Amino acid sequence: MIAARPRAWSEWPVHLLVWTLLLVKDVVATYGSPTYQVPKTAAGTYWLLALGYLLINATAFYLPVGLVARPLLAGGREWRPFARAGGGLLLSLLLITAVRYGLEFQVFKPLLGFDNYQMNRAFTARWFVENSVRFYFDYVLYGLLYAVIRHSLRAERRRRETEQANTTAELTFLRSQLNPHFLFNTLNDIYALVYQKSDAAPGALLRLSELLRYMLHEAPHDRVPLARELAYLDGLIDLQRLGMKGSLHLDYQLLGPLDGQTIAPLLLVSFVENAFKHGVLTDAARPVTLHLALTATSLDFYLRNAKQAPQQQDQLGGIGLANVRRRLALLYPARHTLTVADTLTAFQVTLHLAL
Repeated sequence: MIAARPRAWSEWPVHLLVWTLLLVKDVVATYGSPTYQVPKTAAGTYWLLALGYLLINATAFYLPVGLVARPLLAGGREWRPFARAGGGLLLSLLLITAVRYGLEFQVFKPLLGFDNYQMNRAFTARWFVENSVRFYFDYVLYGLLYAVIRHSLRAERRRRETEQANTTAELTFLRSQLNPHFLFNTLNDIYALVYQKSDAAPGALLRLSELLRYMLHEAPHDRVPLARELAYLDGLIDLQRLGMKGSLHLDYQLLGPLDGQTIAPLLLVSFVENAFKHGVLTDAARPVTLHLALTATSLDFYLRNAKQAPQQQDQLGGIGLANVRRRLALLYPARHTLTVADTLTAFQVTLHLAL
């Protein structure tokens, strides 16, 4: 997935609003205390003059954005971008001076009767150029500052969009890992039931089909109802009971109301699968302990299981725990606390989750 390019046209309503407000401000200021007298009845003259000078200001603002900032921000550290930017700055100043000259001497004076220099005895071509550069250089700097800020904001937006796309892709990959991992464990149990010609095999297959339906239709979502996630967990426990012919010793407690809370799908199952795969399940004195405490905004998950003797443990390991750690970091940053205690005799998980 490629991050979408920010659309520049959405900025123009803001630009239009700002320049319109500046135009109104200049008209009000000029009409209230004009530098050179213009008949008060010629209100249109004030608007035309203000609009003309606003055009010069806008020229001084926007030209450096394209001619100076763009080569600097798009180029590397070679000399060419700096040379293009220097040439662009010189061209911008010349164009600003030309636009000012054209408006003041070709439009304002012959058409509106407004001479901005009739009382200026020091007026020369050199003075006009220097005055234009000095008077409008502030707008040049404003334009460059705007270009730098816009470039930084767009770069940050692209970084965030790319990061979000990468996160989505990683979560999709992590979910795809869960399915075969779950199927591998569960189908082994059902195969054992079928091999033994157990009457529990049809029920186990039906339960498995319900869990697969959940994984296909709801697990791909970012959030699912917590009630559905816990129903999935109940189904997983039922499959384990069927596979063990009722010899599973599990202390399962659910405290607190199920009242519309949501959770990322398949987040808790890896811990339970790990307990079923590596834990002692048939010792009534050391049952697997699974406690969940709910509030409207949080979930506390506690799981503890005794471990098999080292020579009896499955040494293949699995992807489940590393998977859920990564998903928690991606989906609940700064909103979860996970503690895992792994000793020679027991494995314990404590998870606090802000829903």
